[in-house]
Amino acid sequence: MVITEASSPVAFATATRLAAGGHSVLMGSPRPQAGEDFAARLRSSGASVFAAHLDLADPPSIDGFLESVDYLIGDVDGLISSAGVAERSWVGAQHLVTQLVSPMIDNGRGDVVLLSPGLVGESPAGTDRMLDAWICGLDAEFVGTGVRASIVRSTGAVPAADAGRLIAATITASDMHLRVVDVIPSRRESAAADGVPREMRR
Repeated sequence: MVITEASSPVAFATATRLAAGGHSVLMGSPRPQAGEDFAARLRSSGASVFAAHLDLADPPSIDGFLESVDYLIGDVDGLISSAGVAERSWVGAQHLVTQLVSPMIDNGRGDVVLLSPGLVGESPAGTDRMLDAWICGLDAEFVGTGVRASIVRSTGAVPAADAGRLIAATITASDMHLRVVDVIPSRRESAAADGVPREMRR
């Protein structure tokens, strides 16, 4: 499993869930030290979790990250992309997805999950529209291949543990066929006091 822009609590919670299910996870971030510190703690418990430098605005960084993918985890059967947090990362994110998706199509299985920046409280102008266009393109590309494309969105920040559980389930549930997952965050200011937010799927 590969997680991009993996420096947020949501990314760490997702990695924890996937690792607990026995998946090898590589987290990519422009600031990988925090990710490596986190990954080291999980590895000490027997998990197969790693971190590597990935700047989606820098083509050489993407190429180096792809080499890390081959070396550390081999074939990728799931990609979680947080593209959209920074507008300049869009082209790089699409290039990375293209490189990682080809083997999935060859193997007849895999998942690509796009994350809305709203999950961590960020919402750059036009992001949702760009994500919707991207997911539609992936849907068309994946018809009949066995590869699934999904998007997890939110209108506001969601507790990291809840978001991580939902994102991981989108990949690990073999009978999950939802293209769009909308998370409705609690309206209260203190999300920690509200419990699990209600999820609407369509």
